[in-house]
Parts: sequence; C-alpha cells; structure tokens
Amino acid sequence: MKLSTLKLSTLKLSILKLSTMRQRLIRRQNFFTKGAIFLAPRFLKPIFLGLVLAASIALVAPVSFGATDDAKVKQLPQLSVTSRATISPVIELYTSEGCSSCPKADNFMTELGGIIDRAVDQEFHAVPLAFHVDYWNRLGWIDPYSKPEFTARQREIGNINNQRSIYTPEFVVAGKESRGGTDVVERIKQSNHQMAAVVINLNLKATDTDKLEADFTIDNRITGAAGSDALAYVAIYENNIVREIGGGENRGRTLTHNYVVRHWSNPIQLSHGITNKTVSLKIGDGWVRENLGLAVVVFNRENGETLQALNTTLDTLFPI
Repeated sequence: MKLSTLKLSTLKLSILKLSTMRQRLIRRQNFFTKGAIFLAPRFLKPIFLGLVLAASIALVAPVSFGATDDAKVKQLPQLSVTSRATISPVIELYTSEGCSSCPKADNFMTELGGIIDRAVDQEFHAVPLAFHVDYWNRLGWIDPYSKPEFTARQREIGNINNQRSIYTPEFVVAGKESRGGTDVVERIKQSNHQMAAVVINLNLKATDTDKLEADFTIDNRITGAAGSDALAYVAIYENNIVREIGGGENRGRTLTHNYVVRHWSNPIQLSHGITNKTVSLKIGDGWVRENLGLAVVVFNRENGETLQALNTTLDTLFPI
C-alpha cells in the first residue's frame, strides 16, 4: 500500500519547515564556543529523524506483513533421506513381552542396531523393525505393543518360507527366516552386496506437534512381471522403551525395547517407473517423540524379499 501524493507532499513540507526552524534557532543563539553551537542540533535531531522514520515505516510496513505467513511455513522442521545404491534389508524380529526367550533377542536387536548406526565404512546397513505379536497375551501378561496384524504378517512370512509353525523370538532378514546371530549378520551382508533396482526418496516435515507428513518417491526399475509385485509400507517405530513386567513368564523383570513398530501402514502397490505418494501420520498418545523413527520399506509380494528400505530418526522434526 503506497502513501498518497497529498500525504507525501504534506510530509515533505513539514520536514522543510522543521529544517528552517532549526537553522533560525541556531542563528539566534548567542553561543560562540564550539560546544555551544552543536547544542541546538543535538536537541532537535531526534524530532527531525522521527518524521523521516515515520515515512519509512509507512512505506515498507505493508510488504513485511504480507511475508509473515510464508516465513512461518518455511520454518517448519523437515528432513530428506535417499536410499543407498545397494539393498538395505529389513530385519524383522517377532517378539513379545510374555515370552521368556525374547529378552535376549531384543538385546541382540539393540546391539545390532547400534553396530549399524556406528558402521564407519557404511558397508553394513539394514533397517531393524520389532513386531510384537499377540499370541502370548493369554498367558498372564498383555503386551501393549502387540497387534493381531503383526501376528498375521508373521504367519504370511511363515507360509512363504514353508515353515511348519511360527514362534518367538524369530528373526526374518530380507524375507528369509534366520536362525542365530551369525545367520542374521550373513544375510545382511549378502543383501548389502546386491545393487538395488528400487530407489526411495523421502521428504518429511512436521505439520503440528503431533503430526507429520511423509512425501516419498519410489523409482521401481525392476523389469518384467516381477516389477508389478512390489509393495511399499511405511512404519513408525520407537526406541528406548523400558518396561517393568508384572506378569507372565517375565514377571518381575525390567525389559528394554528398541525399534518397536508403533504404526504399520496398509500396503502401497507400486507400478513400473515412478510412484509418488504423500501420507499424513499422527503421533499416538504415549509415544515419546524424540525416540521415534520412520521407515519406508519395499518388498516383493511373492517371496517377501526386501527390494529396498530406508529409515531415519524423527528427533529433528520434534525437538525437545
């Protein structure tokens, strides 16, 4: 918004009059010392500059007000992640607070995740996810992180691998049942030596104190019929969970959980080429925001194999 010509003319006239008055006042003072001559200008200078400043504010204020909303949008926390050139396999741990054999597996998962995070050469990389199943809940302790859909996923993977039964703790690496720590590590290394035919680009931003938006692009370069068998999932997981167990096989024990899946999306069907997807996610009650992470994973629907995966912590989106 601009000042009218009349207002500008009036302002210029006022400034001119004030300047003239100042000069007259200086001439009327009968002071001959150098210090006395500058007494009058010092007294009038704030008034003179005040009128000039008022004109400047009137001219520029509307511009700054119009940019405020855009500036707020740009200040929203956000981050970007891109998948590696080679495959980062998904490490799935099927576990339960009601299973006496599971704490050792939980601890191994935590140690393995730490090794992955600290890998200097970046040649050892994977995405750990802990799925708490619900079939132990009938034995005196209900695992609050368990979900029937996690049990259903374990059964599906068991069928793909021709397992006679499902059990806890069970590790699945890149879609394959893995028994023992050595087997888990070797399968990770095998995947890390395979070039990925799927590329994931993820952009995340916080839209509120308990909401975020995941905008990702998946480039599916798999040729032939296998390219249409790719499914993507989005997971939110939580670390540093410490629990006092009051019943079941682990009664009286203090358990520590990491990579606990809190949210597991419905499958997203991928086609050949590029798929763009935006997902709005809500942080649940009781989730500790600075301990959360998000993963985007892509599997082959037919054999459960990991085609590509990435993950990132969310602490920079939700600072304490």
